[in-house]
Amino acid sequence: MGADYEKALIALEETMSAVNSSVKLLSTGCPNIICTELPTHWRSNKSLPTPFIVFALGPVPDGTVVTISAGNEENSCADLRNNKTCMNGQIARFSDLRFVGKSGRGKNFHLTITIETKPVQIAIIEKVIKVTVDGPRDSRTNKRTVTHRRSAASDESNINMKVRRRLSPVTIPRPVPTLVSPLPVFSPLFNSYSFVPNTPIAPATTRLPLTFASTIATHHSITPLSCSIPVNLPRAQLRMSNDMEEPIGARTRRKTTKIWKPYVH
Repeated sequence: MGADYEKALIALEETMSAVNSSVKLLSTGCPNIICTELPTHWRSNKSLPTPFIVFALGPVPDGTVVTISAGNEENSCADLRNNKTCMNGQIARFSDLRFVGKSGRGKNFHLTITIETKPVQIAIIEKVIKVTVDGPRDSRTNKRTVTHRRSAASDESNINMKVRRRLSPVTIPRPVPTLVSPLPVFSPLFNSYSFVPNTPIAPATTRLPLTFASTIATHHSITPLSCSIPVNLPRAQLRMSNDMEEPIGARTRRKTTKIWKPYVH
């Protein structure tokens, strides 16, 4: 019995050194029993993230049944699944322990470990785990941080899309405005002078010749009278006034002059 117990202790030390590096160990109400840590809050009927292990520091023969039970003032005997196993090398491993019963809002379960030796060894861990329907939830601050990150990511994606659209080599054809002046709607046949757009013209000073020929005294020359009157006239009337200043003989000569061409039969 002593040699077997020493071998079991050596194996237990090796196992505890391997487990202690990744999992935290909890002490119980019994000095000869320790166990691995449970999550503080968990969802009902869900497998634990890591197997629950019970270590017996005292001599416990292999094959001894180990039972886990949970309860509190509201639920004295909570429903558990896969809560029984056998001791092997001073170690009892619960690979798929599930808490089905709920501990209640704001309350935790007390865990009881029972090793069926003679006499029976019982270890109690107070307020070790809280079990609810939904399990642990993210706090409001975490939710706000996540939503803020999502909104920032969406804004960045929108900005990147706009930048890509601006930097894209594909250009959309757009009509180019021309600087050609508008053409008149009616033909110039209806007007004796060319079309002049209705643009403001600065007032021009025009000299109107007022010549009077005397029929009585032909040998006396009378100096023409002229007056300078500022009149706002369009360009066509200015052109007509320039034609009036030209002598009548020159205009008649230009109209009557013809180019002679030989008549060929």
